[in-house]
Amino acid sequence: MKQYSFATIVTSSNNVPNATHLPFTVSKRNEQLILNSHFAKANPQWKEIVDNKVLVIFTEPHAYISPKHYDNLVSVPTRNYIAVHTYGQGKIISNQKQTFDVLEKMIDTYDADYKKQWDGLPEDYKLKC
Repeated sequence: MKQYSFATIVTSSNNVPNATHLPFTVSKRNEQLILNSHFAKANPQWKEIVDNKVLVIFTEPHAYISPKHYDNLVSVPTRNYIAVHTYGQGKIISNQKQTFDVLEKMIDTYDADYKKQWDGLPEDYKLKC
């Protein structure tokens, strides 16, 4: 999950599934696995996190396996892949400092060079993210 951390988060509202593709940071606290990510405020799926169990699907790498590679001619193609399904209860972080901590950890993980630009952004702009 740490190596292939771009995942799909799936929630449900009125029995209709919703999915968003997001980068995640993965950590462990005591014996619990903690997944952190960030929804844009414009994406209404974040409102479904608290009241529902969520599914996060991590995938990669994958490859098509042609039957031409098998000794037995009576065979079909297949796929070789890695997928991890994680289930849990979501939590919205509303505390501004904690939210910025999550965002800054994601910046450090995915684009450390952006940190200087992030630090220079106006506070009101950051609060809209």
